[in-house]
Amino acid sequence: MPYYAFSEPFFIHAITHLHVGSGSSVEEEIDLPFQRDELGYPTIYASSLKGAIKSFLLKEFPDKRDVIYKVLGKDENPEEASLGTFLDAILFAIPSRIIEIDSAKPHVWVYVTAYELLKKVKSYLDSISQLSNASFSNLQNTINSILCKEGKNITLDNSLKTAILNEDFHVELEALNVNIPNITNDDVPFLVLEDSIGKEVINRSLIRVRRIRIDKDKKTVVTGGLWSEEYVPMKTIFFSAFLGKESKESAIFVSYILRKLKYVILGGKETIGKGIVELRWGRDVL
Repeated sequence: MPYYAFSEPFFIHAITHLHVGSGSSVEEEIDLPFQRDELGYPTIYASSLKGAIKSFLLKEFPDKRDVIYKVLGKDENPEEASLGTFLDAILFAIPSRIIEIDSAKPHVWVYVTAYELLKKVKSYLDSISQLSNASFSNLQNTINSILCKEGKNITLDNSLKTAILNEDFHVELEALNVNIPNITNDDVPFLVLEDSIGKEVINRSLIRVRRIRIDKDKKTVVTGGLWSEEYVPMKTIFFSAFLGKESKESAIFVSYILRKLKYVILGGKETIGKGIVELRWGRDVL
């Protein structure tokens, strides 16, 4: 019998710029950096993801509060283990500015990822398949085909050969006749870059914003009221999954609550038009 009865992989698409912060920092060049994984790539910690989704569901489904608390846990009773688990969201792809060379149909931007990130996605899929007896062979096979080219800069199902990314990174590309259908839905090239270059391109794709706090009476900046924040740009894609244990509550939660969720706000900042994301469930795109 599998450990988890329910497995729901999903993709998180940033509709607006997105900031899921790791708290203030005195060591980083950014005061409020985006959350990072152990390799330094942007990520969304499971605790941030779970908290935002739970808060949203409690507002959307007030008549199902008991089920939501049973599956996702109740803040007032943290010692009781919840039936459901969210995984940290892995960066799947990020938009990068591009200057195409010798292209008949130039693009303004492309999707970029790195081999190391796809390996992490594959490890998620492999473990979920074992723990829940679910099958995600389409995406697993696609990633396996890509990983066979590790060390090379490739473009998927596109004739792009040479490009300059984020104004500074000149890359020669090898075409691989593989596509990732229904995940991006954007008619732009999808590039997989060698890890060292990919990490630099991804880091350069992030948005750093300076913000100030104004003294309303004096119309001047408050002392100490200047700080910087880090965002991932709109159209960035993350990958995560929900896993649920066998129970009546989990079945109700997955079938009648979670699968109806399409949009949510992550990281706050909604008052300045940030943080709106779309959830695309694996059953629809894999």
